[in-house]
Amino acid sequence: MADSQQKQSTADAPPLTLQPIGDPIPYDRVLLEARFSPDGQWLVGVGQDATIVRWAVGDPTDENPTGLTAAESLTGHNGWLTGMVFHPIVGHLFTVDSWGQLACYPYAQAAAGEPLWKHLTAHDGWIRAIAIQKSGAQIATSGNDGVVRLWSTGDGAKVSEWTHGSKVMSLTFTPDGKSLVSGDMFGVIRQWDLERGEVVREIGAAPLYQKHNNQECGGVRRLVFSPRGDRLAAIGQKEPRGGFATGIPCVMVFDWETGTVEREMPVGDRNDGFAYDAIFHRSGHLVACSSAFPRKGPLWLWHPEEEEAALIDKKLSNGFSLSPHPDGERLALLICNAPNGNGRGLKGGEYPGGSSRIHLMQITTQEASKG
Repeated sequence: MADSQQKQSTADAPPLTLQPIGDPIPYDRVLLEARFSPDGQWLVGVGQDATIVRWAVGDPTDENPTGLTAAESLTGHNGWLTGMVFHPIVGHLFTVDSWGQLACYPYAQAAAGEPLWKHLTAHDGWIRAIAIQKSGAQIATSGNDGVVRLWSTGDGAKVSEWTHGSKVMSLTFTPDGKSLVSGDMFGVIRQWDLERGEVVREIGAAPLYQKHNNQECGGVRRLVFSPRGDRLAAIGQKEPRGGFATGIPCVMVFDWETGTVEREMPVGDRNDGFAYDAIFHRSGHLVACSSAFPRKGPLWLWHPEEEEAALIDKKLSNGFSLSPHPDGERLALLICNAPNGNGRGLKGGEYPGGSSRIHLMQITTQEASKG
């Protein structure tokens, strides 16, 4: 492990509490991600209806405690929208879908705009991951075709491409912008040198993969760096199994310098599904959400230096994404109701689909609440 004094210790990390702000924001289809823009002025959601949903973020009032106001949606995709990233400076949003499309939209305006550029076949089929450099110069994409591609954010020109060799589930750039990190279906994390386009290191996240009943199960579903870049969280499911994708939601936290596992965080039981997202709070705590069947998959809070979770909330189940507001005091938790369709009948001649709701939460440290 790297020098522990350079990491945030538990002595500097007061426990956190999450309190709801107003009523949840409903949406009548399944969203897969909901995230705040870098300036905190917008909340954007993407999901299974190929629509980019937007809310303007304003000051809260007695009538509207969340401060959110629905804005015009953006269209132009055909498949499920599987990921998005914001440009850190310019008001541009980059989106990918299950049909292989990559697009760039202006999002920071009231009226709906057309894509500034797009690639209908950026990949051969399902794009599962997209990431953006801290500088905003390049984005990276990959998915089922096992190819990693780098693109210029300005005009969408392809900069480079590398063959990963297996299905890529997650991507993130290192905070210094010099490397790209990928996570694949088999629990392998690779660090790519951007200048050379070569793998310089591999890190194993083997507990997040298993071949069961002749099915490839699990994978590194998301990768997240801590704000200081000293820790990397690999998000997925421990000892995944086939059939109904049963397994234990799990986040593996690595010491980035050494590549060693600092903490394995399994929470729940085999019916709680996948951990889908996690964030590092400035206190050093990791907040993670998970989902499986309806009302399964808890929200949890865990500091990597602690043996156990500080909080496990089973009521906030079926979480798909987490997004902190830039002010560090609010959090958007996306919860989806995507019921198992096995044996379900039609209602009024229509099959009832899933729905979503976004919970805005106030993040409070114990010290702040005492003050």
